[in-house]
Amino acid sequence: MADPQLLAGVTVPMVTPMTAGGIPDARAAAALLDTFEAADADVLMLLGSNGEGALVPQREAAAFAVDVAADWRRRRGADARVLVTAFGTGTRATVAVAEALLAAEPSAVVAAPPLYFHHTETELVNHYRAVAAVGAPVVVYNIPRYSGNPITPALLARLVELPGLVGIKDSGGTDALIPAALALREQRPGFQVSQGAEGALVWALRQGADGITPGLANLAPALCVALFRAAQAGDADAAEADAAQRALDRLAGVHAIRPGVAAMKAALHLRGLVAEEVAPPFERYDDAELARLGEWLASVDDILTGEQTGAGAQGVRS
Repeated sequence: MADPQLLAGVTVPMVTPMTAGGIPDARAAAALLDTFEAADADVLMLLGSNGEGALVPQREAAAFAVDVAADWRRRRGADARVLVTAFGTGTRATVAVAEALLAAEPSAVVAAPPLYFHHTETELVNHYRAVAAVGAPVVVYNIPRYSGNPITPALLARLVELPGLVGIKDSGGTDALIPAALALREQRPGFQVSQGAEGALVWALRQGADGITPGLANLAPALCVALFRAAQAGDADAAEADAAQRALDRLAGVHAIRPGVAAMKAALHLRGLVAEEVAPPFERYDDAELARLGEWLASVDDILTGEQTGAGAQGVRS
């Protein structure tokens, strides 16, 4: 059975620390995990889009997930929530990845739609039925800019009927799916909803979303936790929630130079948390890009200093 609080709170979709050549390095995750633990983040998500999961070979992904999940549980207790992410160009490939990642004993598998080809609604239902048959609880991952197969409200209404499907992480960036998912939650007790679109975190939580999954939680986990808690408090902390959202909107500028995985890893590298190494064909930032990024990091030092002191959203009200 799935944890009834599986997606509640802040899920950190962790970047994947790597050695040269893009080999995942579980030992190098310790510094990042330290920051997540200090911020009191709720859930660890491994090998998602921010973690380059679609580019990591299956065997390497499984070994990395096993070791990092074990470290997170040592820190947070045996009941710590760990999600693993399964990508594939087709159903068989996705199922194979999900099966390999079961070695990490995840709380759930976050499964993307098939990549590359466009598929019919029925084909996508069959895809998720096969993934659910792996045996772990399944969270649907809506990431249409990468998969090309959006999870629509109509498709989700069919998917929630599948045994073992327990929630959705929506990174689609539209206003349509979150309300539809929340309406379906009323009909399907235990179904959970997490918002991954970073510009609409407070909005989704005010709509009633269970949690958030912002990639920026790698850079500012304490701020993300502060945002979640302030939004959950309602009107009493509305100003603080809005201030935290504005601060995260500023931090989204990390992607202004060359967006994506390399940007986040370069920023974390400059803050002494991970190496710059990325999975090919990605390329890490060159010296000129690093210099520009360093200047940008200095411009948001007021926010990042709050991270270091545990101040969260405090001091960024405007």
